[in-house]
Order: sequence, then structure tokens, then C-alpha cells
Amino acid sequence: MNIKETLTIWFKAARAPFLVVSLLPSILGGVMAYSHHSFDWTIFILATIGIVMAHSAADFIDDYYDYINGNLGNKEQQFHDSPLIDGKVTTRQVLIAAGLCMLIAVGAGIYLLMEVGLPVLYLMAAGAFIVFFYTAPPVRLNYRGLGETALFFAFGPMIVFGMYYVLTSQFSWEPILASIPIGIFTMNVGIVSNIFDHDDDVKSGKRCIPVRFGQPATVQIIRGVTVIAFGTLLLGALLGIMPMWTLLGLLTLPLGWAVVRMSARFADTTYYTPAMTRAIALTSVMSLLLTLAYALVILF
Repeated sequence: MNIKETLTIWFKAARAPFLVVSLLPSILGGVMAYSHHSFDWTIFILATIGIVMAHSAADFIDDYYDYINGNLGNKEQQFHDSPLIDGKVTTRQVLIAAGLCMLIAVGAGIYLLMEVGLPVLYLMAAGAFIVFFYTAPPVRLNYRGLGETALFFAFGPMIVFGMYYVLTSQFSWEPILASIPIGIFTMNVGIVSNIFDHDDDVKSGKRCIPVRFGQPATVQIIRGVTVIAFGTLLLGALLGIMPMWTLLGLLTLPLGWAVVRMSARFADTTYYTPAMTRAIALTSVMSLLLTLAYALVILF
């Protein structure tokens, strides 16, 4: 096996395309801090590396436990071919990769702890808890109906506010409000996946939201939290907590509706990939538009 083939296998094993979901909120938090005249390139780069590596570690651990538990769901339709399922990497190699990612994340976190102070330790502890126990026993958040909520906090407030805080050392409601739509839409990625994986999740004992409330009710939950996401954005801008430029995020309204509409087709698994594509696009485009909004604040 040559280097290119090896890199391709690990690119897929790491779910590299999914890492944009943590990268973009990190950039948003950094641009928000910059707009408030508080920024340090070293801290920003190391914090971003730490966040993305922690996300990658979580994905490796999630794949590992889903694999050994036989909970494969619709993985053959997901956006990465699974080298673990295909036998191109072993469970031991996946655990080593997860450990290396966490080692890099912890190294970045220790530097930030020394530079910023004790609050970084709390953020690291919360992040590490979600990374390790999203799928892993004995907590298994995703098997107890708490996985989707963990996604909201991990990819919304914890990243956007966390990045903002390590760069400014100040508490502000602005990054928290800005993170809510991103957190909700990232949470919806997990909910959409679980809607289509419903039958497999029932068999494996995963008590996620669609299993607890049923698929039709979960579609209504997606609809409701989507309204909350856009409402938070609108309210934050109108109250002056966030700049009016952030209303650019409303351009994703058609994409938000598409996620709801396609999730309602859960009985037809051919809609799995289109629904997931739009769910991931929604949280990514929202992050990009909010980042653009704060870039415009800096420019004008």
C-alpha cells in the first residue's frame, strides 16, 4: 500500500469532511473576538487545532463502539466509506488514532490553560467528557437520549463561546446567542441520522430522540428547534446584542425547510443521504454567513 492509499484510508476513517462542523464555529468565535479588538494568532491556531482534534477523536471513538456493538445503521450511505467496516483498518488502530488526536488536543489545552487560566480547564473537562462518553460506556450519552443534546453544546456554545473566551477572557451573551443556531443545526445532523437509523437503534438499545418519541414526533421536534434557531438569530439582531449583519444567516431558511421536508421522508432510506447532505450544509453555511457578518463588522 502506497502513501496516497494510506492517506486516503485514514482521511475516510477520520471522517475528515465532517470536521468542518467544528472548524467553522472555531473560526466564527475567533472572528467575533477580533471584531471586539481582542485576538492572538497563537492562541487562536492552537485552540482551533485542539477543537478539531478533539472532534476527530470523538468520531474515532464513536465508530469504534458502534462497530463492536454491531450498530452500523446506514453507514454504507454516509459520507465516508468506513475503512473499519471494510477491514482496511483495525479496531486497535482506530483506538490509537483516537489517542493521538486526544494527545494533540490535550497538549493545545495545556498551553491555553497556562496562557488564559482556570476556565480553560472547565471547558477541557466538559469537552473531554463528551468526547469519551458520547458512545463509550459506562455513560454512553448517545444511548441514553442525551447524545443530540451533547451535540448542541459541544458544537455550539462550547466552541463559539469557548474560542471567544480564550481570546478575550471576557464573558458575553453575544457569542452564546450566535452559537445557538449553529448548535441546533449541528444537533439536527445527529437527529436526522437517528431518524433514518431508527430500527437499528431500537435493536441496539440506543434510546435516542427518535426512539424515545417516535419518528413522526421527531420530525416535529426538528421543525420546532429550527424555528427557535432562526428566531434566536432574528431576536439577537433586533435587540442589538448581535450586529444586523448577522441577519445574513436568514438566507439559510430554504435549506432549513429542506432538512425538515426530507427528514419527513424517513420511511424511504434513499432520502438519508440527501437529508444528511442538507443538514450538514445548513450548519456549515450558517457558520460561514455569521463569520462573514462579523468580518463585515470589522471592515465597516
